[in-house]
Amino acid sequence: MQKLFTPIKIGSMEVKNRFMMAPMENGLAHFGGEVSDRLVNFFVDRVERGVGIIITGSISISPEGSGLPTQLAIYDEKFIAGLTRLCDEIHNAGGKIGAQLYHAGRQATAAVTGIQPIAPTAMPCSILGNDPREMTLEDMEDINKKFVEGAKRAVEAGFDLIEVHFAHGYLLHSFLSPHSNKRTDEYGGSFENRCRFPMKIFKDIVKVVDGKVPVTIRISADEYLEDGLKYEEVKEICKLVEQAGGAAISLTAGSYDSIEYCIQPMFVKQGFIIPYSEKLKKEVSVPVIVAARLNDASLIENVIEEDKADMVAIGRGLIADEDLIIKIRDKRYDEIKYCVACNQGCIDNVLQGKGINCLVNARSSYEDERNITKTEVPKKVVVIGAGPAGLEAARVAALRGHYVTLVEKEESLAKKIDALATPPEKETFLLYKDYLLKQVKKLPIDIVKKDVKDATDIADLTPDYVIVATGSIQIKPPILGINGANVVFAEDILNKVVEPKDKMVVIGGGLVGTETAKYLGSLGKKVDIIEMMDGIAKDSGATFVGHVFAKLKEYNVGIHLNAKVQEITDTQIKFNDEVLDVDQVVIASGYSPNNGIVESLKKKYDQVIVIGDASSPRRILDATREAYVATYKL
Repeated sequence: MQKLFTPIKIGSMEVKNRFMMAPMENGLAHFGGEVSDRLVNFFVDRVERGVGIIITGSISISPEGSGLPTQLAIYDEKFIAGLTRLCDEIHNAGGKIGAQLYHAGRQATAAVTGIQPIAPTAMPCSILGNDPREMTLEDMEDINKKFVEGAKRAVEAGFDLIEVHFAHGYLLHSFLSPHSNKRTDEYGGSFENRCRFPMKIFKDIVKVVDGKVPVTIRISADEYLEDGLKYEEVKEICKLVEQAGGAAISLTAGSYDSIEYCIQPMFVKQGFIIPYSEKLKKEVSVPVIVAARLNDASLIENVIEEDKADMVAIGRGLIADEDLIIKIRDKRYDEIKYCVACNQGCIDNVLQGKGINCLVNARSSYEDERNITKTEVPKKVVVIGAGPAGLEAARVAALRGHYVTLVEKEESLAKKIDALATPPEKETFLLYKDYLLKQVKKLPIDIVKKDVKDATDIADLTPDYVIVATGSIQIKPPILGINGANVVFAEDILNKVVEPKDKMVVIGGGLVGTETAKYLGSLGKKVDIIEMMDGIAKDSGATFVGHVFAKLKEYNVGIHLNAKVQEITDTQIKFNDEVLDVDQVVIASGYSPNNGIVESLKKKYDQVIVIGDASSPRRILDATREAYVATYKL
């Protein structure tokens, strides 16, 4: 048997396998912190599909310590009933569940809580731009008491484990970190002083729990800040935790000031903190759990088989594919729907106060409703367009048992994903393309190469349903010289249809424009971005945007804001009162739906469904969700 599927003890508690669902925020609690049906269904579904132990996202122990309005809370007796129900449901499904107790500290905002945040030092969070006040000794005594009360309530509710949050820049981590702790009293300065408050809380929790459940920590192996908490001190903290009765150490990374290491986007290496777990195992005798971009089956297997960690904590991988564990167990590796680390449906949604969803899995967080079952009345379904939306619609319709024909005018399928994957560090989008193409090949889906111009072109297929997934087309802004030979579309550059020249100007600083500029910069081209608005990359998520600007700076990309292009010539581009010499101009200023065939189709067929960019140009997340929703009950 694979070691991944052998039991492990954390303190006195036994977990059936080595899979932990990482405590990732999911935005599924009710506003104010109560347990919701969606939250219960989401976790129970993962336990039924093989997760050994669920660790909740952060559970707030104090009102001002809630970082998000849609995360769990435990600071009042009123929360116990819902938390008890959550624990009971997990136990009935055959799993274990741990409560992650936390206080957001300087990473909370009055906008969420209505209360000024508190922190070891009155230092604003660079991401949130908030205004925390420095904690007094009375504050610290109060927070200590609230952590202990939270632990008692967690035991009462039936949790199997308590994880104390020592990571990600939250309150206890911000005491440990020299970056965020500038105190001059006995709680700041030296390593011993910085550990004093978090360790006091940890010891008091261990004491009040009194062996009823194991107590563990989650800690950032490296804060990835120049003056942040580094591994050499982290390992010593882990030793103190073990000496104080800690039952396991769960490793993560980063803080909000280095947010890309907390919820790692595509540009952060898979399994990047595994070397830390391997080293820490030589320093402590309790189980070491590792997380962070574990989105490859062989990587997950090897980290346990090679004794580099005792458990794996997987968050986004189990959002992307709820059957990940079953597929690894059964060695169905080609069927795994891997997380692409885009962060669009998960953390980007959560930071906007929404529940999670997923670019590659529209079922996530809708487990009680978006389920695919076999139809009793198979119909002929014709899908026009083999981009992400079309392929997903064909896949789901085929799983429903319909007779599916996928019509595409191009030789290759999923060219849109190829374009998405071309810029540097975006190649993991190809994981989704590979999955879709394998599914289309495996399922009974007929593929027809044809350019559909009107309803007569699919008359021979006699469809009952027509799904239009023809995508969108780039639009040319009304600029003098826009039709010149040196003007090209961004997608032609990204699809490598057009060879880029040396001096390039990109018109448009949105997602497509900035990624195209990054790509051109990586090729050594001289690049400028011209944007009409007062900023670029406004549609990039919180975990991506800082890196986007860093790469543009690295490639010396010129950025011109509040700029209106007046004319393009063979050698220049004129905007506002400026002129740039240019060899080639790249248009990245928006899209329009490619839906010219819809009217003809609706005249002939009763059931015509338009999805994705063909309906309205947006993100791939929206396109794949619409494809799934349109077909899972078809």
